[in-house]
Amino acid sequence: MTKFGEVIRYASYITLILILFSILSPSALAGNGAGAGNNVKSEKTLETLQKKDMLREENQSRNQSENKTSENKTMERVQLREESQERNQLKEQLRIQKNNYQSSKKNFLAIRSRLRSGNYDEEDLNITREYLNASIDYMIAHLEKVQYNLEQSNGNGTEARITAIEERISQLQEEKKSVEEAEDLEDFVNATESIRGVWNNVRNRTAAETCQTAGEKIDDFVNKSEGVSNKIEKEIESLNETGVNTTGLEVKLASYNSLMDSARENNEAAKKIYSKENATEKELQKADDYLQNALQEIKEANQVLKEIFGELEQYRNEETSKNRTGNVQKTELNNSGSINDTDNSSSDSGISLNETENSSEEENNSNTDNESENSTQEGLES
Repeated sequence: MTKFGEVIRYASYITLILILFSILSPSALAGNGAGAGNNVKSEKTLETLQKKDMLREENQSRNQSENKTSENKTMERVQLREESQERNQLKEQLRIQKNNYQSSKKNFLAIRSRLRSGNYDEEDLNITREYLNASIDYMIAHLEKVQYNLEQSNGNGTEARITAIEERISQLQEEKKSVEEAEDLEDFVNATESIRGVWNNVRNRTAAETCQTAGEKIDDFVNKSEGVSNKIEKEIESLNETGVNTTGLEVKLASYNSLMDSARENNEAAKKIYSKENATEKELQKADDYLQNALQEIKEANQVLKEIFGELEQYRNEETSKNRTGNVQKTELNNSGSINDTDNSSSDSGISLNETENSSEEENNSNTDNESENSTQEGLES
């Protein structure tokens, strides 16, 4: 090949190389240099994003948990507020019906002599109708309040008792139909006798069943008191073994046990009467006295229990203080080791002031709601 041909060939090579340079990107030419650096940066960016996602998910989970807790607390507050409103509404409804009853009774007593003499008119019959309807409404309001109290008590057999009250309310509502259909004095006399009979039965059975629920709660409390007494007795024995004079505590414990035993006996006497199918009003009053005595004895026993817990707590604190002082002294004498500050107080027995029960006050409030309205019967006269 001539020199001129070689020059042409080399020129062609140079031209081809220039064309390749113009086509390929700098990153492709860099190979494992710049391209590898970009890959490392991409991996770091991806890792950062993953960490951010994990933190975001953790924050969301924590926020959801906090929101759920807040929602639960809000629901509890709403429920308590609703229960309080319902209780107040029932109380207000009972007050309104009682006022209506007393007002209509006053009007009825003013025309009763004309009814007995037969010298009455249509307006007198309407006054009688209003009085009987007001009496029934007052009875129903009383039963609805008792029903609500039973629903809140969660005692044994509560559902059956609530169902029985609902049936009695239905009976009274049926009596209202008879009052509305009454046309003459004889109809009103018959309606009055029927209402009186229904109410006497309803009042006695409702009072008995409601007090039975209170008695069951007293049973639960008295039974729990045995365990509390045993724990206190063991703690007193432990104190006595350490040289503490526990005579005062032993006397108070005996007083507590005596009060709880008496409360149990009174409660059993009350339950025996309440369980009778046809207990008289006099018997029910006697049973109510037994129940009130039991509640009072439980209240007194609780006071004794608080005094016992107060003294035991004082001994525990003294023992704890001694243990801590001893541990500090040992630590100062033995700098090479460590001594655990162990609380060896008598609280290991498991008794604390938090175990003091207030259910006697709850039972007292419940029993107050069980009072039968006797004024209704006084006015149901033709």
